[in-house]
Amino acid sequence: MEAYKNARELLISFEKEQYQAFAGFPGDREKSLWPAPFADLSWLLGEIKQFALESSDLLVDVLLEDGFLVPTVEQLETLGCDTCNTSSPIQPRVPQNFLRFWLPLLKMLNSPSFVHLLLEKLFVELKLLTKEQNNHRTFYLSAWISEVICCNSNKFEYHFETKAQKKNRMKDRIFVNRIQLRWQQLLSACLDAPCISTPHLLQLILDDMEHPLPLETRQRLLQLCSIYTQTAHSEYDPSPKQKQQPIYTLESLQEKLQHSWSHGKPWRSTADSERSESSQEYKWADIQAEKAKVLRGSPWQVCVDKVLWKNYPLGKVPGQSDDPSCLMVENYSTMTVFDQPVEMESSTARSIPGVSAAVRSADGLLWNHSDVNKLKSGLQLF
Repeated sequence: MEAYKNARELLISFEKEQYQAFAGFPGDREKSLWPAPFADLSWLLGEIKQFALESSDLLVDVLLEDGFLVPTVEQLETLGCDTCNTSSPIQPRVPQNFLRFWLPLLKMLNSPSFVHLLLEKLFVELKLLTKEQNNHRTFYLSAWISEVICCNSNKFEYHFETKAQKKNRMKDRIFVNRIQLRWQQLLSACLDAPCISTPHLLQLILDDMEHPLPLETRQRLLQLCSIYTQTAHSEYDPSPKQKQQPIYTLESLQEKLQHSWSHGKPWRSTADSERSESSQEYKWADIQAEKAKVLRGSPWQVCVDKVLWKNYPLGKVPGQSDDPSCLMVENYSTMTVFDQPVEMESSTARSIPGVSAAVRSADGLLWNHSDVNKLKSGLQLF
């Protein structure tokens, strides 16, 4: 009990310091950046870090209580956050101001062991809410899980952002360097805590696994998860054929069986055809994985997203910035083209039999050899 009281006092003191910093910081609350920690806050963070070394389990338990990582309505109003957090319960994200409120503490505790423990406790708390309905608490527990996993991801759309965009994105991350998570444990914990956000969290885990599951297994897992949680599954359907399939019920299976008998086709033939189709999908997944393995370490990668490539001109990819500087490579060498030969246009036109060539008149200024040499001396090849 004494350690529990100390943990609450330390976290409450941290909140008081952050609220004072927020109240004294001018500008728009939603767009402003948080100031650097004060001397008192730096000392307080050191005390919390020392406590975490001794009792990290207890510290995380207190963090997940209402009033800390799960805010009250009054706390959200004080920070200028939207209190209507059920606007996107399927894909929850922590409000930006509330995330920045806790970033100094979470960045200080961002060791791999702490991240593992935090994710494990978040899923345990989410599992406890399967019997009692608490949409507010479910939203923020799922949102923190999403924030932690997104810090560890390296998605395709991040490859074409500018340096300024990358800097702003990294500023709001709990940790920057990728860590090795216990993916199988996280996958089991996610499936054991079903809620409206489970398909989204499951998708994040499946996309970020070091050794991804076969494509067919991922698709079926997401389908079953969406059916169980009664959420829309349209964004996870890989093909129009699967979109036409109804939700499996006992009645639909009986109708399918009667339909196969009425057409004189045994049930086994239908199963065999589905098995052959799934084997083809599995082979396709292996081919894609082999391509991705070959390109590992290079600036290129295989795009598995559903993209209408006809909408993109040759030489441009989805997510690419219009800023030409994004096409510059990190390491390059230069060479001058001063000594490169330049073909000058012949002043005499080629004569074609039967056609009289018109004589070109010098309407404007023409470049001479010295002008061309000056242009050549200023050009560089990258």
